[in-house]
Amino acid sequence: MQFADILYEVADGVATITFNRPEKLNAARPQTHDELVAALNAADADDAVRAVVITGNGRAFCSGTDLSGANWSGRKGDPATGEGVPPDTAAVGPLRVWDMNKPVIGALNGVAVGFGASFLCSMDMRLAAEGARLAFIYARRGICNESCSSFFLPRAVGMARAMEWVSTGRMVAADELKASGFVRDVLPAGELLPAARAIAREIADNTSPAAVALSRRLMWNMLSASHPLEASRMECRALTGLMALADAREGPAAFAEKRAPRFSTRPSSELGFMRHWWPAP
Repeated sequence: MQFADILYEVADGVATITFNRPEKLNAARPQTHDELVAALNAADADDAVRAVVITGNGRAFCSGTDLSGANWSGRKGDPATGEGVPPDTAAVGPLRVWDMNKPVIGALNGVAVGFGASFLCSMDMRLAAEGARLAFIYARRGICNESCSSFFLPRAVGMARAMEWVSTGRMVAADELKASGFVRDVLPAGELLPAARAIAREIADNTSPAAVALSRRLMWNMLSASHPLEASRMECRALTGLMALADAREGPAAFAEKRAPRFSTRPSSELGFMRHWWPAP
């Protein structure tokens, strides 16, 4: 695959996607969003990939939308009814992350603003480099949340903190990101990517691909469940599906024989039953 705005690399079961317009502080343009989706599609379709790491090249993770040539008066349609309102093209990346069968780990290497900050919210886990920071700058530009951040951010840090960050639009430093739980660790810059890949490798080395994919979907979707019984019912369906696959036999056998498991399930082809549970809107 040939990319211009990102780098895509697969090694040791880990796909690494890197924003790669450092001269523009990795600002995202329409082509960037298309390439992100293509890379995520490739990672999800490749059963050799067990986890995805997303980071940036240079001083920024992603400095937001590339505003060169932007036409703010170009949005048409009726905001009251939604008729004729165009979709948010920057939402395609977060929406694709939502549908992934693989855990996605954000490695915040520098500044993330606007879309860059919102994209990070959609990821399953996040680490940050010392000196990294982010801002949901929208209100300071006269606009509101975009890129599905009104869905993901409150789930990551709670409503009160999310509202503070969005309504002030201020820069949030790495230490506060860790205190809030938005990032797991703050690390020296040279240790950031190895640490993110180490988490990905732990997943790849020790866990069943199908089990991870199903567990990820269950936890994200059960955030909107109205009663724990909903979770129990879906977990029973998940267990029924998983126990028909080879990994449910391999896991106990490896434990009994005191050896590393040799999991072999293929989420790309063996989890078709799950696609009926949460149909895409």
